[in-house]
Amino acid sequence: MSRLRLLLIMILAGSFSLLSAQEGRFGYLDFNSTLKLMPEYLEAEINLQKTQSDYREEIERSKREFERKYIEFMLEQDHLSASIVAKRQKELQLLMDNNAEFRDKVQTDLENKREELLIPLKKKLMEEIAGVCTEQNLDYVIDTGKGTYLFINPDKGVDISVPVYRKLGIEVVEAVPENGQPVLINSDNK
Repeated sequence: MSRLRLLLIMILAGSFSLLSAQEGRFGYLDFNSTLKLMPEYLEAEINLQKTQSDYREEIERSKREFERKYIEFMLEQDHLSASIVAKRQKELQLLMDNNAEFRDKVQTDLENKREELLIPLKKKLMEEIAGVCTEQNLDYVIDTGKGTYLFINPDKGVDISVPVYRKLGIEVVEAVPENGQPVLINSDNK
């Protein structure tokens, strides 16, 4: 029984040493920060802000309408019969519920619009990352923006931020490592 255990331990130890010997090279960058540096991202944000502005105007219009009807009701309620007061209260409640439902729908619509606008940008960024990985013979990339790492050994990993920036047409004047994270200094930041 002990020989079997010893044999199993030796096999496992050998497997681990083989795996560590075949360790691949990896790259790292902050995906969301890089996405936000893309020129197309600003266009998408402007488009989204226009849509938000349109929705905000409609929400304000609905709010003013509710407030107007509420004030009218408050001024008239003493002169109305109980059944008319109940009917108007129901109308106000329905209007308030519809406004709340509309605000929820707006939030969902804006989230969907944001995703719709970012899908082609994310696809383009992923294609450029894949290109840099192929050029630099990397096996995988870690997204430092998600905090999916505790330590990156710069001797084993490759910061691919600057090559990806260049492929995306983002002007790079100087990249300075700061706590293992690249800091982009370009003409817009000076």
